[in-house]
Amino acid sequence: MADGPTTTKPGATPPSLWAAADGPVRSVLADRIYELIKVKLMDNVVEPGARLSIDALSRDLDVSATPIREALARLESDGLVVKRAHRGYTAAPRIDAAAFDELFKMRLLLEPASASWAAQAATAKQIAAMEDLVTEMSKPISGDSYESYRAFAAQDAAFHLALAEASGVHLMVDILARLRPHTQLYRLYYTAGISDDTVAEHGRVIGAVSRRDADAAAAAMAAHLSASQRRLTSAVDR
Repeated sequence: MADGPTTTKPGATPPSLWAAADGPVRSVLADRIYELIKVKLMDNVVEPGARLSIDALSRDLDVSATPIREALARLESDGLVVKRAHRGYTAAPRIDAAAFDELFKMRLLLEPASASWAAQAATAKQIAAMEDLVTEMSKPISGDSYESYRAFAAQDAAFHLALAEASGVHLMVDILARLRPHTQLYRLYYTAGISDDTVAEHGRVIGAVSRRDADAAAAAMAAHLSASQRRLTSAVDR
């Protein structure tokens, strides 16, 4: 016997035709809005300190306020926007010289140890995944906007986090994620550009990890971070 039409009891709310899709659709929209705003922030089109009005963004992007709020909350967790009581959201200031120095002091303290531990604890699967990331980063990049190097930036961050995960010290992953070094530093690449040296330096780190040479892995990571600091110093000064 065929099923009859679905009925709704008097006073009950009828089921939405979009109930199953509301969540995923809104999530995809928020992701798209997040990326649109992030590009402007990373390229410094939206200048540090500039106000980000939810109402204005909603009008400009022709969407409701909900995905705007979700996107700005994510950008706040990235350290790219700041929320203040009674003032709303503003673009976060670029990293200054003092914060830049502190960030690299912390990274030089933590990440060589992470590389050393990874050389002792990483599985073959983890090593292969990191080697794949280095290979992906070797692809040519054209242009100097965030849009052109977005994939590179994501792969760079993923490499450092994957190394932390491979160390077997789970707290290391949490600490590096909270430092958010790549999000802040890639805002400087707008003026500094990307050096091919980064890929070669990552290659030396993973080479030492794959040989299970803990001391060499630590030294290679320290050398990579020191070189990165030198490459970006002029951008911070400007």
